Amino acid sequence: MSRKLEKYIADQPQFPPGFQHKTAILVSDSKGYTLRNNCLQKEFPLETWCKSGATTEVLVNLIKTRIAKAIKRHHHIIIYLWSGTCDLTTKEGKYIKLKFHNNRAIKIIEDQYKRAISIIDSYQHAEIKFIDCPLISISNWNKSKGHKRPETYKVEDFLATKQIQELNGKIYELNRRLNKTSVKISKYFFRGRKRRKGQTRKSVNLSINNKDGIHPGRLLSLAITKNILLDTYTECFTIDQESEFIQIRVEQEELNSLF
Repeated sequence: MSRKLEKYIADQPQFPPGFQHKTAILVSDSKGYTLRNNCLQKEFPLETWCKSGATTEVLVNLIKTRIAKAIKRHHHIIIYLWSGTCDLTTKEGKYIKLKFHNNRAIKIIEDQYKRAISIIDSYQHAEIKFIDCPLISISNWNKSKGHKRPETYKVEDFLATKQIQELNGKIYELNRRLNKTSVKISKYFFRGRKRRKGQTRKSVNLSINNKDGIHPGRLLSLAITKNILLDTYTECFTIDQESEFIQIRVEQEELNSLF
C-alpha cells in the first residue's frame, strides 16, 4: 500500500485553469489538523475549520456560527464535513473504547448531518458534502497510550469497522440525495487479494493509520489531501470554455442593451 500511496502522491494535481466560483472549506476534528501538519506546502491548500475531539454536533454548531461571515467573505462556499470518529468512541482516562455496541451512534451522527443540511439550505450561496469516515483501531490507540493488554480491544476494532461501514453507507446516500459525489477516504483501508476463479477478497488494513490507530500517517494524509483537493477542483471551478462562453454571453447582453 505504501508504494501505491507514494505513486499516487507523486503525481501532483495541477491548479485548474478555469474560473473559481466557489470556495471549499474543510470542517473536521483533529484529523483536519493532521492533514494540514503533514502537507509539504507552506500553506495548506484548503481553508479549514477544525476542533480537536469534536463530535459531529460540535462541528455542525461551528458551521452554524461561522457560515454567514464565510459567505460574506467568499460569496459562495461548499462545506466538506469530515467527522464521525469522535462520535463512535468515548474516553476512559487516556484510553478509549467504543461508545455503543449498537447503531445508536450512527443515528446520532446521521441526525446531525441532516441538521447541517438544514442549516446550509437556509443560505442561497452555500453547499455541503460529506467525506466518509476512515477506519480506526481502538486497540492500537490504547497500545500507543501504554495499555498493558491492548489486544483485549480487538473485538471493539471489529465492531468499530462494522459501524463505520454502516455510517459510510448513510453518507453515500446523503451525498447522492444532494446530487454530490462522495469523497471516499475509507477505500485506503481495504486490501484486495485475488482468489481462484477471478474472485477478489478484501481485507481490512488498520495499520495504514498512524501508530495511534486514529490519525492518518504522513503518506495517507497526503493521499487524502490530494483526494479532497481534486474533488474541490471539480466542485469549485469551471473550465475555460465555459468561462469564455459566459464572458461572450455577457458581452452580447451588454451590446443588445445599447440599442
